[in-house]
Amino acid sequence: MDGTIKKYLTHYGELEVTLLPAFTFPDYEHCLVVPAFQETYEELTNVWQHLPISTLIILVINAPQEDPETSALAARIHANYQRKQGSVNLSLLQAERLNDILLVDRYSEHLLIPEHQGVGLARKIGADLALALIATGAVSEPRISSTDADTVLPEGYFSRVMVPGEAALIYPFTHQASDELAQASLLYEVSMLYYAAGLKWSGSRYGFPSIGSIIAISPLHYAQVRGFPKRNAGEDFYLLNKLAKVGAITCLEAPSLTIKARLSERVPFGTGPGLRKIIALDNPMTEYRFYNPLIFVQLQQFLAGFRQLWTTSDPAANYTGLVADFCDAQGFNTLVTKRKKDIKSETVFLKFLDDWFDGFRTLKFVHHLRQHYPSVSYEEIQSAPFVNDTASLPDTRALLASMCFNRPKKTRIST
Repeated sequence: MDGTIKKYLTHYGELEVTLLPAFTFPDYEHCLVVPAFQETYEELTNVWQHLPISTLIILVINAPQEDPETSALAARIHANYQRKQGSVNLSLLQAERLNDILLVDRYSEHLLIPEHQGVGLARKIGADLALALIATGAVSEPRISSTDADTVLPEGYFSRVMVPGEAALIYPFTHQASDELAQASLLYEVSMLYYAAGLKWSGSRYGFPSIGSIIAISPLHYAQVRGFPKRNAGEDFYLLNKLAKVGAITCLEAPSLTIKARLSERVPFGTGPGLRKIIALDNPMTEYRFYNPLIFVQLQQFLAGFRQLWTTSDPAANYTGLVADFCDAQGFNTLVTKRKKDIKSETVFLKFLDDWFDGFRTLKFVHHLRQHYPSVSYEEIQSAPFVNDTASLPDTRALLASMCFNRPKKTRIST
């Protein structure tokens, strides 16, 4: 077992990992982590219906309080499997012509997920179990795949093998929506892709969608960053933010995953709350707001200035206006001056800046600049240099998805 992985599992792995030695596992080729709360059996099994039978499903059924729907789901799953191994809150379920399920009980009264840790802890439990099974050889492919119960994975889901240096894969996706939610889901997708495309165009290496249901993670890199954060929402964003500092985040061109658009209230922000916000508007096409395109122009110039900081004697001279205010508020100029004294290589210095100005600080930068550049309507984002005046909402979505997942060459503009 790799030393980094062993150290992680020993010191930071969840309790369920310690229960694995009590089980006898057959050999699996792949594994898939799925957290489930208030799901139906049919929706859940649709997630992996196209995957090879050699895939172990690590299913973390969780709830913040006793919930009849979640308990009924667990009972339905147990009823469909004949062969069972069990230990405390862990069960290995097996049946003919069905994928084996390693079921984690975090829905019973004495095993409930703390509400403030929510889906983040559920994902971490599942991913920690996947990591341990990969480390011991029970699962042969060194990859922790993560998805949700609202997602359908295609037959070619495992066709892309991770290569050395990759910390995570991000799959392209589309939302499957009812007529009532069709426009709202398109606007929501455009909003996510627009932000990621804007960051990528600006030169940020944090320009990728952050959705927990579309990522696969390198076991070694997962251990290096100490796994999923235990958060009720945003755990996918913060995990990818950490992974981007230790390896490559690869946005795949195919295959595309299908996510069901639904008005879920499981988390305080995300797809469900986002869709509710949109359908509450009288006229979403004119009222829904996006980040001002000029913010990404400012971001591009800010990032382009990093290289100049290695040779300048006064970092503060590089920036003016709101950007200078942001630098002051973040202690950026003082930090640059101090680290230049400690770092002897320009390459190391630029890597330090890239790590420091990560996805979280980039978001803070964007929000800071909103003071001067107010958010705009869908029609107004057509002026963004990375949108190019496309004709319709679906066309804009397709263009932005191509930018996010096809890795176009970055362009520069003058202002």
